[in-house]
Amino acid sequence: MTATAKSPLRDLAESLNANLAKLNQVVSSTELTSQARRHLDARILDFVAQAEVLLDRLDPIHQPNFIFDPGDPSVVGRFIALAMIAQPRTSLSDLANFYGSGVYALYYCGAAASYVPISKTETPIYVGKANPKTETAKTPRDQGTRLFRRLNDHRRNIEKASSTLDIRDFECRVLVVQSGWQSAAEDYLISLFSPVWNNEADVCFGLGKHGDAPQTRANLRSPWDTLHPGRDWAWRDPNMGNARAPERIRADLAAHFTSKPAFRTADDLLRNFMRELQQL
Repeated sequence: MTATAKSPLRDLAESLNANLAKLNQVVSSTELTSQARRHLDARILDFVAQAEVLLDRLDPIHQPNFIFDPGDPSVVGRFIALAMIAQPRTSLSDLANFYGSGVYALYYCGAAASYVPISKTETPIYVGKANPKTETAKTPRDQGTRLFRRLNDHRRNIEKASSTLDIRDFECRVLVVQSGWQSAAEDYLISLFSPVWNNEADVCFGLGKHGDAPQTRANLRSPWDTLHPGRDWAWRDPNMGNARAPERIRADLAAHFTSKPAFRTADDLLRNFMRELQQL
């Protein structure tokens, strides 16, 4: 349909402009709470994203899906993550001490019902980074044993939860990364896999939590500690409640795996990687 003075398209566009002007006027004369401001920010950002998609649809000339910029941290992070995925998997319980900082992933290979959808697949249950000993570290020795220490912390925490987890069911991948690039790689890995033990997935988070004295803890017991008891500090206070009930956590896990199917093989990952790099 050709847009005319009486067309629905033109009417909608004019209504949109009028509503934006009204919103700007109301915001200018209203004292917003922090919560209201955050909500409004989120809605405006969502609107902007949808408007950009609409503009692309209206443009008869095709836009590349992305611009390949080697200086873009997200692009570098993608390639670092691919390099990590190329590394061999090692039993978490058999990992020997080594120098270096960078990124890592934990994989579950057991039979626990809650994690069957990702067991023995290429989708990790947790990913993370270890920062170098100093920001300017140039060599793995300068970076210190940061990756090993981080993974060893996870090993000890999983071993403490032996009533529900078996350390023999866990493998890991590690990649030593030039200082400064580990955060970009971690961001991409979290975005790609949405691992259920990472805070960002908002499912069964809490593995990376460190213990405090009960009287100093203002928060509730994490979903990870609720589902996998064993860390003394998380259960020392009899009055500490669970952030979520076990039944809710298991339901969240099932829903997550339904909405985000696992990458079952390395070929699945490579195909996804190639699709993301396609411009046209």
